[in-house]
Amino acid sequence: MTKLRMGVIGAGLWGNNHAHTFNILPETELMAVCDIDAGRAERMKAEFGAKIAVTDYTKLLARDDIDAVSIATPDFTHTPIILAALGAGKHVLSEKPLATNVREAEEIAEVASISAGKLMIDFHNRVNPVFAQMRAMVQAGDIGTARHGSARLSNTTFVPFEMLNWAAKSSALWFLGSHLVDVLRFILNDEVSRVYAVTRAGQLAAGGVDTKDFHVSVLEFAKGTVVSMENSWILSRDNPSLVDFKLDLVGEKGQLQADPTHSGGLRRIVEGGLRYSDYIGSTPTGDTRIGGFVAESIARFVDSVVHGAPLLADAADGLANTKVLAAIEASAQSGKAVEIH
Repeated sequence: MTKLRMGVIGAGLWGNNHAHTFNILPETELMAVCDIDAGRAERMKAEFGAKIAVTDYTKLLARDDIDAVSIATPDFTHTPIILAALGAGKHVLSEKPLATNVREAEEIAEVASISAGKLMIDFHNRVNPVFAQMRAMVQAGDIGTARHGSARLSNTTFVPFEMLNWAAKSSALWFLGSHLVDVLRFILNDEVSRVYAVTRAGQLAAGGVDTKDFHVSVLEFAKGTVVSMENSWILSRDNPSLVDFKLDLVGEKGQLQADPTHSGGLRRIVEGGLRYSDYIGSTPTGDTRIGGFVAESIARFVDSVVHGAPLLADAADGLANTKVLAAIEASAQSGKAVEIH
């Protein structure tokens, strides 16, 4: 069998997930890795057995022995890499968000519509067993029409202060809200039509990271559902997990409550207190063949390129997502509700 020859751009935490997955899947071969930090690129090459390591993604894209690339770089860097990869005729898997402004997202979507290569956005919570089941229940009418809900995807201060050295160029809205907006669109099978948002700053800036502390938003969907959404980077480090993810929906006939972070399915009590393990993101659960929904989502990209399966999330999904996030920013700045068209 001829293998899909992969390149990974971005050798951070998530790039390592991509490289690991391409090493495991029988359909793929990891050919090249790229990172602006030469030492980090070389370490990824050595750990995952790539053939080459480079610091310039254009050199990776120019190679004839690479069929597809995955992009795991900071969110504000995606646009030029995606456009260059599609222009080079490569299939592309990009981490979320597609882009951090609507103009760039529209340009990517237009190019993707005429490109020989496929483009998938890695909204991996679409294969999170908790949310896949929630979607099935909502679409089956188990709770009737969803009337309202609340959604939280937030991090402790560890993420902006220590995990992301580029946090000041992003925010919890783009880093986390991109996932949450997609989960809501996916579960409700509906589009956001209007948003109203409030944000505050100061706590992170006082610690040297000049970005918003949090966004709290109200999302109105076209079919009538209203959801309040929280994305924060200032949760206490005393939380048992650096992620807090919750989603509640109230319908005419019932209610659904998802708490994938704090469900207590696997708890670890060690020095320093209670800790929750990521027992579904990185270990096999539900409909997966490879080791958790994070890797399963990456595998779905390979399924589409190699076997012709539908993309898990395409450029249109990425564009819709960016429109909502940009509208939230605009609303927070103006103090007024913003319509989305």
